[in-house]
Amino acid sequence: MTKILFAGESDCEENPGGHDLRATLVPQDVRRYVECGFEVVIQQGLGEGIGYLDRHYELEGARVEPYPSCYGGKDLVVKLKGPSAAEIAQLSHGTTLFSMGHLYCFPERERLLRQKGVRLIGMETVTDQQEPSAAYLAGIAAGSAVDPSALGPRPEVVLDPSASQEYVNGLLRGLMRYGRKPLKVRCADTAAPGDPTTAAPASAVLTVDHTGTAIVSPRGDTARLGEEDLPFGREGLLAEERDKPVRAIGQIREVGIGGTKYGLDLYRSRNGGQDPEVLVLGYGNCSMGAFEHLRAERVDFTVLGRPQTAQEELPGRLASARLVVNGAETPGQKEFILTRRNAEQDTPAGAVVIDLIGGSPALRSPVESFEWTTFLPDIHFERNGRFFAGLWGWDMYYSMHATALEYSRRIAKVLASGECYAKSLDDFAADYAYALQLEGSSAE
Repeated sequence: MTKILFAGESDCEENPGGHDLRATLVPQDVRRYVECGFEVVIQQGLGEGIGYLDRHYELEGARVEPYPSCYGGKDLVVKLKGPSAAEIAQLSHGTTLFSMGHLYCFPERERLLRQKGVRLIGMETVTDQQEPSAAYLAGIAAGSAVDPSALGPRPEVVLDPSASQEYVNGLLRGLMRYGRKPLKVRCADTAAPGDPTTAAPASAVLTVDHTGTAIVSPRGDTARLGEEDLPFGREGLLAEERDKPVRAIGQIREVGIGGTKYGLDLYRSRNGGQDPEVLVLGYGNCSMGAFEHLRAERVDFTVLGRPQTAQEELPGRLASARLVVNGAETPGQKEFILTRRNAEQDTPAGAVVIDLIGGSPALRSPVESFEWTTFLPDIHFERNGRFFAGLWGWDMYYSMHATALEYSRRIAKVLASGECYAKSLDDFAADYAYALQLEGSSAE
């Protein structure tokens, strides 16, 4: 029988002070492991920070062991953030660790795990096949079908409350990929849908409601767009989205929601409840969470793609921004999308900069001001009158109970979806060979 430990979050590089209270297992999921053949052990106090007592786990079939000795003698240890050096020392030789290892950020962790002969399967690298919604794919098709020459220099997207958020996310992704122009996104209650006067001359307005997208030209002409309107060569994004794997364990969209919520709340708290001028850098999964929260708050925003974040163009765009949300990956470990000069000279005093990607001393953030991502409870810091917060890993920081429920569900789906994982950890490692970050080796 495979002995599996669900370890608690602790004081480590990603969680200084141990303020992360989330758990990788909630009581209602214990039976899934027991029925699959695991002997389930939890670290004493695992769920106390999110409202569960040890007794709740025991009633479902788990055993409770004290910290830190609980780390020893286990076949499999599950932990959200990587273990500290002291916890690694407690692991038995040959243990399999299933965790957000992030070895590219923490090379010392890799060295210690190798010395201990521990096999790490990086939780963040396990993927599922994506099943994009029909609404999202329809949005991708509509955005990909737009003729960039018809957009004009300052295109706007006006969102009716009835428009599907999934459709909006797909539309913005398609527009940014092929239109390659900054997009001003407005809610219908801040700009009249379908009124070309809401945009600058020679720019298009794209009105979006539950029926889809219509491009409104300066002449008032409209055109509905769909997959049948795709120009030759633009089917690629649709195929990419249909076949793209997604992380099986993680809440990337929630990172975007949580980070944007924090930044918006911080700005409003310092400016009498006023809404900021918002720039969102990038249009991937993290940024989609930002789109969703800004729309829910009825805050207009502008989306920038790679051409608009080039250093010759970005400073002018930052000049009026009061909230900058970065959801774009950096092209290299030593390159920055938002340099320290950008952040501290090009943005106005009082601006808030939120980084959804984060970083560490070994893997730098796309925002140069972050030598390290920020942590609870001091999520933001001030530098030269600007405010910075890196929300890497603090998805749904405002609701740790809800995010623990989701992590527990997703981890159980990976670990307890078949008997093979309980019978042999080698089978588990083989099934997720593409996710294996570190094969254990002896200390010798």
